[in-house]
Amino acid sequence: MSSIAYVTDEKMLEYHRLCCSRTILFWRLSTKNKFTDFHSGDLLFFFARGAVNKRKKGFIGYGHYVATRRLSLNQMWNLYGTKTGYDSRELLAEAIGHAAKGEIPRTMQCLILKDIVFFVAPVYPKDVGIEIPAHLESYCYIDKDDPRVTARILRRASRLGIDLWTKDEDSVPETIFHQDEIRHFMANASVEMGKAELSQKERAAAHRLTKEKLKEEGWERVRGSDTDCLKLEKDHIEMALPFVCGANDRTVRLQEVLGRMTLYSLKLSLENLKDRIVFSLLEETEDPEAEALVKEWNERF
Repeated sequence: MSSIAYVTDEKMLEYHRLCCSRTILFWRLSTKNKFTDFHSGDLLFFFARGAVNKRKKGFIGYGHYVATRRLSLNQMWNLYGTKTGYDSRELLAEAIGHAAKGEIPRTMQCLILKDIVFFVAPVYPKDVGIEIPAHLESYCYIDKDDPRVTARILRRASRLGIDLWTKDEDSVPETIFHQDEIRHFMANASVEMGKAELSQKERAAAHRLTKEKLKEEGWERVRGSDTDCLKLEKDHIEMALPFVCGANDRTVRLQEVLGRMTLYSLKLSLENLKDRIVFSLLEETEDPEAEALVKEWNERF
């Protein structure tokens, strides 16, 4: 789980904002600074100057990283067209040529982003307790020292507002943004709880159960966890937690899984998110008593 602050051209961002772009492509001339810890689904925050305060850079919005591809100018335009941020191939070529100071490279590193969200106003680094060098030229990781930074950016942006000008029928910014809040608050809760104290055999079983669950449509791993799963529904959150134990530690393992349920729920409540969580257990062998306790929990909360 990583997030990046990516120095972005303000004019290009405004173009994508006005065009309601849901997928965009960023091209990069330099290949020296390659992403080493950035994966599909991670967030790339657009770091640029705002429309009002031209002197300060802040987070203008973000996109979900899909992949990096090496593409030529023609491939970029043929595959992505105006998703490159330009109205024509000629304007795209002009921008690349200007940045390259002459000859356009044969191929360039291209970042593909989807599910774009723009903020009504910039979120400045100091507002979320971090510093980013004013001379930053490309990008930097923003949550390596503190995994809670991403959640703080999203919370600050929620207070300022999401740009609804970019709304369309296929992907609603409020929904995308809200789901990202949930993912990162749950990730923070998981990191704070730490890994369950399982035996080697129990951990292997938990990983196996999680792997099987992730094959089902809509399920994803809680970021920062190697065992807990979630599924984001329209009106609630589903969470599946492994419950594996030996004959001598069943009571302890049951207490642990109930504790994790409590802390996940408490985390959402403390962040003033009203989403209801429906829990289920991932088991090797059915445990009627444990299942009854989880069912009662779901009915009460």
